Amino acid sequence: MSFRRYEITLPTRYNDGSPVEPEKYLMTRRDIAARFGALTFLPQPIHGEWTHQDMRYEDANIRIIVDVDDTPQNTQFFAEFKQVLKQRFRQLEIWIVSYEIRIV
Repeated sequence: MSFRRYEITLPTRYNDGSPVEPEKYLMTRRDIAARFGALTFLPQPIHGEWTHQDMRYEDANIRIIVDVDDTPQNTQFFAEFKQVLKQRFRQLEIWIVSYEIRIV
């Protein structure tokens, strides 16, 4: 069986600068835990910068990591969940990075 890691980067602030409510993270973690039974939540901020339409943004983000079986159904779940997260966190984009892993 092969496994895949999904790393979800979530903002700590909305694009208008107001803070994201803590219950949004709790809701997101519960959605993932209900589906997969486990996750890793890294609340330490990671900082980033990006530009959209000549507007520069500076972000402090957090990360959720989920290791799952590498199946088409799981890939589809994260593709659909990304749209939920974009709405939930009022973002133009949410980064979900995926790569194959080997558990030893």
